[in-house]
Amino acid sequence: MARIYKKTCYRPVPAGATIIDGEDGKQYAYWIDKDEEYTALYTVTKNGPRILEESSCYVAMFTDATGRYRERSTGCRDKRAAEHKLNTWLQEVEKIKAGILTQEEFEVSKRVHDDIEERLEDFELHLKAKGATAGYIREMLSRIRKVCGACCFKRLIDMNSTTFLRWLNRQSADGMGARTRNVYRAAMHNFSNWAVKNHCMTANPFMRVPKARESVDKRHQRRALSGEEIVRLLQAAGDRPLYEVTLVRRGKRRGECYANVRDQVREDAARLGQERRLLYATLIYTGLRKSELASITLGRVFLDHDPPHIVLDAKDEKAGRGATLPLHPELVPHLKKWIEYKSQIGKATPGEKLFNVPFGLCRILSRDLAFAGIEKRDTLNRVVDVHALRHTHGTLLAKSGVSPTVAKDSMRHSDIRMTMNFYTHLELDDVAKGVNRIPDFLNGKPEEK
Repeated sequence: MARIYKKTCYRPVPAGATIIDGEDGKQYAYWIDKDEEYTALYTVTKNGPRILEESSCYVAMFTDATGRYRERSTGCRDKRAAEHKLNTWLQEVEKIKAGILTQEEFEVSKRVHDDIEERLEDFELHLKAKGATAGYIREMLSRIRKVCGACCFKRLIDMNSTTFLRWLNRQSADGMGARTRNVYRAAMHNFSNWAVKNHCMTANPFMRVPKARESVDKRHQRRALSGEEIVRLLQAAGDRPLYEVTLVRRGKRRGECYANVRDQVREDAARLGQERRLLYATLIYTGLRKSELASITLGRVFLDHDPPHIVLDAKDEKAGRGATLPLHPELVPHLKKWIEYKSQIGKATPGEKLFNVPFGLCRILSRDLAFAGIEKRDTLNRVVDVHALRHTHGTLLAKSGVSPTVAKDSMRHSDIRMTMNFYTHLELDDVAKGVNRIPDFLNGKPEEK
């Protein structure tokens, strides 16, 4: 048996209400709110005086497919609309009983109308349970919210591939690169797949959204530094802080370095240059990412071991696997001197950061490149940024003749194709040297050169 009704609710007696006796022998509470008169049945419960009021929306009572009585708000103030809603639910029950609709599909039909923002909170808990880093979760949710806001996706049922494709095409026309568009596509894919697995959607609406071809639409192509450029960059990083504090910026001698500054200022500038120089060198020699280097503490640097190495914790690595990275022999004595200095100033505890990696390191590197006379972008529009130092590490390994497997392990890639295709930048001279080693068949010399 199914029916709709308005549920009686107990509510506190409004302030200033007057209790009056009705003609039916019952008591009523009478009060005025915003020039409107109200009357409600008055009663005294074990929790004190209360008034009885009907709910504003109709409530439906019916028997579900499992035989249990269900009481569910229709959300309708109009009786006929509430009856229509109840009939819809009864039809769903009959479909489940007849085997036309499964219980799982029925649950999805209810959740598909949920607000996306509510489900994003559950998705965030899912990512945290998987062990995703805080930065990854923040970026993932930010991308999903940006797409949903631009495409007017408010509920799960609103999400569709056509609207999303149109948004991607507009972004492409506005200059967004293929790789960035694929990042947004992946974010929507991940969220939709999670919604399907948690019975919030029947299918991923973005399954047929094509992936942009990154190989033909590279907007931010990095290049590796040459050996000469590395030397110039490290020298510039060490000299620039002291140069800037002694630089005359106005007057007749503008541009000259003779400013009279305190010895402490000079010493601090020299130490800052030393740290920047070591920071860049460590990125080049180890292939660490900026965020990974920022997480390294002194307790994870082992300079007296054989071989000397740095331990990268799993929670701080992009892949979440952790790693042990060997250190170049020429880097070790410089790091020892740096740690000795930190010990002298009382900052050599195991939990102390090895380097102070500034948030704006990209801008700092740009200034150091300019100071060293190195073009940030070359004639092919390839750029040198902080991550390009990791590319430089991979390229140096390739030029040194190490096997691709060793290079993959050093770069901490799961796929060797990533190492060889994206992080190894061999110049034309390097390729020419390899080609020149082919035997001289034209002159009848089959032996290798």
